[in-house]
Amino acid sequence: MEYSDYFPYPTLRKGQEEFMEMIYKNVKIGRNTVIEAATGFGKTPCVLSSILPVAEEKAKKIVYCCRTHKQMDRVIEELKEIGKEKNVSGVSLRGRKEMCLNPVVTDFTGDTASALYVCKLLKKHNRCKFYKNVKENEDLVFELALKFSKRAVNSLEIKEVCRENALCPYEVTKEVLREADLIACSYLYIFHPGIRDNFLEAVGCRLDDLILVLDEAHNLPELAVDLGSDRISLSSLKAGINEATNYEEEEILAFLENMYEIVLSIADDIKLEDESLLTYQDLISRFTGKKSQFVDISTEKAIEDFSHYMVKRGEEIQKDKLNQGKPPRSFIHSCGVFVSNWINVRDRKDYCYFIERYITRGGVSSLRLNILDLDPRNITNQVFSSAYSIIAMSGTLTPLNAFCDIVGMQNYESKVFASPFKRSNILTLISKGVTTKSPYRNLEMYRKLVQKIMEIIDVVPKNVAVFTVSYSVLEGLLSAGLQQIVKKPLFVENKGSASSENDILVKTFKALAKKDGAVLLGVMGGRNAEGEDYPGDEMNAVVLVGIPYAKPMARVQAQVKYYADVFPGRGKYYGYYLPAHRKLNQAAGRAHRLLDDRACIIFLDYRVGQPFVKNNLSKWMTERLRILEDKEGNLKRSLKVFFDM
Repeated sequence: MEYSDYFPYPTLRKGQEEFMEMIYKNVKIGRNTVIEAATGFGKTPCVLSSILPVAEEKAKKIVYCCRTHKQMDRVIEELKEIGKEKNVSGVSLRGRKEMCLNPVVTDFTGDTASALYVCKLLKKHNRCKFYKNVKENEDLVFELALKFSKRAVNSLEIKEVCRENALCPYEVTKEVLREADLIACSYLYIFHPGIRDNFLEAVGCRLDDLILVLDEAHNLPELAVDLGSDRISLSSLKAGINEATNYEEEEILAFLENMYEIVLSIADDIKLEDESLLTYQDLISRFTGKKSQFVDISTEKAIEDFSHYMVKRGEEIQKDKLNQGKPPRSFIHSCGVFVSNWINVRDRKDYCYFIERYITRGGVSSLRLNILDLDPRNITNQVFSSAYSIIAMSGTLTPLNAFCDIVGMQNYESKVFASPFKRSNILTLISKGVTTKSPYRNLEMYRKLVQKIMEIIDVVPKNVAVFTVSYSVLEGLLSAGLQQIVKKPLFVENKGSASSENDILVKTFKALAKKDGAVLLGVMGGRNAEGEDYPGDEMNAVVLVGIPYAKPMARVQAQVKYYADVFPGRGKYYGYYLPAHRKLNQAAGRAHRLLDDRACIIFLDYRVGQPFVKNNLSKWMTERLRILEDKEGNLKRSLKVFFDM
């Protein structure tokens, strides 16, 4: 097969030949492929070797969607290995903000979408010297683009060269994109509708020209729901009110003041404690001065027209702020978009409205209105219906058919590949006698959990991670004395800490693997349980305290009900159980990242041993699984045997 000519290493591991043949054959005929294979399998070089010859034959471009910059860099590294024997090219594309040198974008935008908008404003009003230099130095830009487009290159390499020449890195990279065989980028470039349109224009392609690779594809459902949803808080409304005052927009001011009071009145009327579902009328009818189950058509039309006016006026304010050298952000604009979105989905069953009470970063209780997209397919189908071929892969996609249902994957072949890890390097334990099930969350249970955690920490040679189902359970462990009795340094994840602070915490924790080890205490589904890897001694054991089932609040109930209608008999499974099992699975896999990693996985909840839960864990975890009786010392003895081997 042609793919064997592209594989950059002298030998194949078990399962890699089958993996490559499966993808190669499917991509040749435009079929999709869904694969679960553990980290360490070698998915990246295998998938690249499988699709590069097909892309060349059929004149397709490869877009490799990744979750992190580190993964994008890994793709380019593997492409460079292939490039030693084959003429291949590729580029990693970071977010617009990361690719920019203009301080207005880097200092005053928070995400790719806002950076894209501000970038457009800067270019349109001739306020970016880096973009201007690109237009005035076309020969240099052409020379650089030609140089970079002949090989695999990291976007940061392009950025540094552009910094030296005061050129816009994104504009230079755009020239490279058109010629590159492969682009490694964030999911947002493909699944965010506005960003996707700009991306495809820059690349010079349509979706049906693309072979898409979705790495860590288990993240896709949550990402799609987030992209399809919207929300607005009291603080955003207050900022809009201040903006309307400053710009002497009396009608907008009155509208936003009214909306602010409406949000407060909704919370008061329903005596809101955490969150509650709303109807379309709960917001719109109150603009007339009283709550009603009916909305007059003329009133609705007036509100809709006014929301469009707010959006347009907000765009003008953004331009004005830009001209004044201020951050070009408009809260009038975001408030107008939210109201418009509220009206646009009024008759759709795949959306719901709710109000929530939440704690701000400053520790203050506040309110937020939400428009929740209940169906990931609203976003994914925009891509899946047109892309030439898709490869979705992850180490935690089990069960594959459920993933495909939820994201709307069709015309696919799927397979779970055997683990590349030696069975002797993995030990999975489930302890009876403990749980985080709500009725049992008391001091007695927390003390029992702490006792079992200490058995683990005492015998594990180096680093240990303890991931709980929630911050309240985390606090329960601390209140039961964990912090006082643990002998190794303890690092506690803080819900409200900035990313930079958390990065320092994790870096320090990892560094202690070279000494006597440390303990990291965090939550499943959090940034340290999903967004980090801990190879080698950075994590000799990962302890999972409980199963992270969501509180059955308004949004969860709406999701379950919607899935029950769309997938009869599977509503609660898809909307409630499976998301929790996936978070559990993800956190459990943090310790095994390299082939020679030797680590244990310990579940401190008897329910994990039940087939309903266990069958949703990756097979490589359950192949060497033992359920321990609730006896003091059982965990310590089992772990000592494992680490002494």
